Amino acid sequence: MRSRFRVRGFRTAAALASACAMQVVNAPVLEGQASAASEQRTVARAERLRAAGRPAEASAALREHLDRAPASPAALALFGELALETGEARTLVHYAEAALAAAPEDQVARLWWTRALTGADMPDSALAVTERWLADGSGRGEARLARADVQLAVGDSAGAARTLGGALVPSRELLTRLADILLASSDGDRVAAAWAELLALSPPETDEVEQDLRRVGEAGEAHLDRLWERLRGRTDDAARAGAIIALRLGDPAQARELADGVRGAGDIEDAAFLREYVREADAVALSAEIAWAAQLLAELSPRPVDRLRWQALAAEQSLVAGDTGAARRALEDLTRESDPGDGPHQLASRRLFGLLAAESASLDAAAAALDRYVRQYPDSTLAEASMRGQLALGHARAGELVKAEAVLSEARTRLRVASTGPLDAAAARLSLYAGRRDSAHERARRSVREVKIEAAERTRRLELLTLVQTADTAEVRIVGAAALGLLADPEAFDPGPALRDLAGAPASSGRPVVLAFLADEAAATGRHRIAEALRRQVVERHPASPQAPAALLDLARAAPPPEAALWLERLIVGYPRSALAPVARRLLTELDGGL
Repeated sequence: MRSRFRVRGFRTAAALASACAMQVVNAPVLEGQASAASEQRTVARAERLRAAGRPAEASAALREHLDRAPASPAALALFGELALETGEARTLVHYAEAALAAAPEDQVARLWWTRALTGADMPDSALAVTERWLADGSGRGEARLARADVQLAVGDSAGAARTLGGALVPSRELLTRLADILLASSDGDRVAAAWAELLALSPPETDEVEQDLRRVGEAGEAHLDRLWERLRGRTDDAARAGAIIALRLGDPAQARELADGVRGAGDIEDAAFLREYVREADAVALSAEIAWAAQLLAELSPRPVDRLRWQALAAEQSLVAGDTGAARRALEDLTRESDPGDGPHQLASRRLFGLLAAESASLDAAAAALDRYVRQYPDSTLAEASMRGQLALGHARAGELVKAEAVLSEARTRLRVASTGPLDAAAARLSLYAGRRDSAHERARRSVREVKIEAAERTRRLELLTLVQTADTAEVRIVGAAALGLLADPEAFDPGPALRDLAGAPASSGRPVVLAFLADEAAATGRHRIAEALRRQVVERHPASPQAPAALLDLARAAPPPEAALWLERLIVGYPRSALAPVARRLLTELDGGL
C-alpha cells in the first residue's frame, strides 16, 4: 500500500533527518552510529547515483552503510524513499527496526518503520506502532502524520481526519495535510476551518490555500464562501492573507471587505499590509484596488514625498479603472499639497483639467483650472494649446459649437504660431462635426505639419485628413454628425440614421475610409459592437480597399482567440503583400502558443 501523501511525508522525514544529522555533529558516537561525516559522504554518493538513474547501486551503498551503522537517520530516510519506490518495503522494515534498536527515541526511524510496515501490507502493525508513539508523548505531530498516512492507506479518511484534527497545537504540515483530506471528502465546513488556521500561521500559508482553491475550481465555490464567512470580522493575519487570496482569485469586492476590516492595527502595520495589497492588485491588474490602497497609503505617509507619490498612483489607477470621481479627488489633493513647478503638480494639474473638460457640467471649472495653469506655467505654451483644444472639444460635446470656435479663436490671439498645432487639430474636428468639408480639410492639413507630436496623435490627425480628402461633402456631413453624436453621448448613440443616410447617398472612393473612421470613433468611446459591425462592412463591401486589411486586424484584436485566429488567417491569405501581414503572422503565432 502507498499513502496518497507520501511525498509530503518524505519532506517530514527529510527535515527530521537533517535535524538529527545536525545533532550528531557535536554528539558522541553511539554504538551502531557512524560519524556525521561518514553518513554525509554516503548520502551524497547515493543521491548522485540516484540522479544518474542508478537506484539499485544507490540502495546498495545505503544498505552497506546502514549495516555498519543502523542509527543513521539521513541514510535511512533516503533508503526509505528508494525502497518504497522499488517495492522493497519488507527490506526497509528490517533496517528501520535495526535503527530503532540502536536509537529507540529516533523520530526518523519511527517514521520509516511505520511507512515500511504500511508498504509491506502490514497496516495493523503500523497502526499499533503509531498508537504507542502517540501514547509516549514524543514527536506527537510526526506521530499523527504517520498514523494518518496509515489510515489513508487503508481507506479510512475519516479516521485520518480525526487523527490530524486532534492535535492541540497543530503544525503547518499537519494543517496542510488535514485540509487536503477534508477537501477530498468535500467536508466544506471543516476544510474552511483548516484553511483559516493555515492563514493564521506566521507566515500564513497563502500560496497553499490559493492552490487548493484553484484546484477545486468552480466546484469549490461553497468551500470558498465558507472560508470568507470564517474570515469576516477578523482583524488578524488570517484576514489579511484572505484579502490577498481574494485579489489573486479576481474577487475585488471580497478583497476590499477583508482588507477594510483589518485596518486600525497601527500605522506601520497598516502601511505594510497596504503596500502588499498594492503589489498583489497590480499583479492581477485590479486598478480600482490599487487606487484604493494607494489613497490610504497617502493618508498614512508621514513624509510629503511619499504622500505625493501615493496620491499620484491613486489618481492614475482611478483613471484606468474609469472612476473619474475618485481620480478627481486624488488629483485635487495632489495639486493642493504639491508646489507649482514640481513635476507631480504640473502633471496633476493637466490631468485634473482633462477630467473637468470631459464633463459638460464642469466646463466652467475646467476654464478656471486652465487659467490657473497658465499663470503657474506661462512658458508651457504647447501644453496650453493642447488644453485649449480639449476645452473647445468639451464645449462641442455639450452641443456648443459656437462657444467651441470662440475658445479656439481666443487661443490663437494668445499663442505663437509654432504652438498652434493642437488648436488646428481641434479646429479640424469642429469643422468635421459641423459638416464643413473644405474647412476641415484646410485645418487638418495644417495640423499634420506640427513637428513635435506623439505617434498616436499624428495617426489620429492623418486619419482625419485622409477622411476629408477622400470622402465627398455629403459623406463628410453624415460622418461628422455621427462622430459628434458619439462624442456627446456614446451610450445613447444609434448608428442606424447615419448608415441609412450613407446607403442613400452616392458612394465616393472614400466610402471605406468613412466606415473605418466611424468604426475607430465608436471603439474610442467604448461602443465596440458598433465598431465591429462597421469594420465588417469594410471587409465585406470594400475588400479591395487599403482599409480592409486594417479592419481585419482590428477585428482580430477585439475578438476572442478562436475567432481572432480566423480573422488573422483571412488577412494573411487574402492580403499577403500588405504591410500588416507580418503583424498578423506574429499575432497568429502568439495565439497558437496560447491555445
